[in-house]
Amino acid sequence: MNNHHAYLYEGPVSLLPQLAESACAQFNFQRENNPDVYVREWEKFGIDEARELTQQAAFKAASGKALFVLGLSSITSEAQHALLKLFEEPVQGTVFVVLVPHGALLATLRSRFLAYPEKLKAAAGSGEAKEFLSWPYKKRSDWVTAFVKNDEENTRELARSFLNELEAVLYKSRRLEGVGTPTEASGKEIREGLQDIAHFRDYLSDRAPSLKMILEHFAATLPLIK
Repeated sequence: MNNHHAYLYEGPVSLLPQLAESACAQFNFQRENNPDVYVREWEKFGIDEARELTQQAAFKAASGKALFVLGLSSITSEAQHALLKLFEEPVQGTVFVVLVPHGALLATLRSRFLAYPEKLKAAAGSGEAKEFLSWPYKKRSDWVTAFVKNDEENTRELARSFLNELEAVLYKSRRLEGVGTPTEASGKEIREGLQDIAHFRDYLSDRAPSLKMILEHFAATLPLIK
């Protein structure tokens, strides 16, 4: 295929291993023990990480051929602005494939990418996440109240994992929309839910916001998925 220099895939970051395998096949890179293939995941991608990536790209480009497959659970606005030059002045032979949650990129950075040419299949998500999305608000709210009674530090990590599972379920529902999926949620509601998860997940690293308030927000706003 005639390669562009940068491709975007919007979906749960749990897809990174699958995306890396796909990208190696798409762009003719050997996956195993290949120094020209750089695969990495970040929970939070900020300005320091943007500078590090720019340096890595300059270093690897010296070989004349490199593939970067990057999974970003969240990315700051400052980091996105710092990456503009990297993606608007591509190095010959270097390909970037970036995996981010839905709605995570600013329009200015997003415009540098083409959509990744292959659709991947996300994991279904945990049974608990599926159940949560099938419940009415009252039952969701009761679950949140019980959930936050645990140790605060541990609970925040569990909450992050739970949001990742909710994201996977919503992502799968979005992929199946219009092909007979038994759901009362519209495509717009699912997209907004995915964008909300991408937005609020970063707050879980900060002790200041109320964990209960964040989870109650999702209890009230995420669409019903039967």
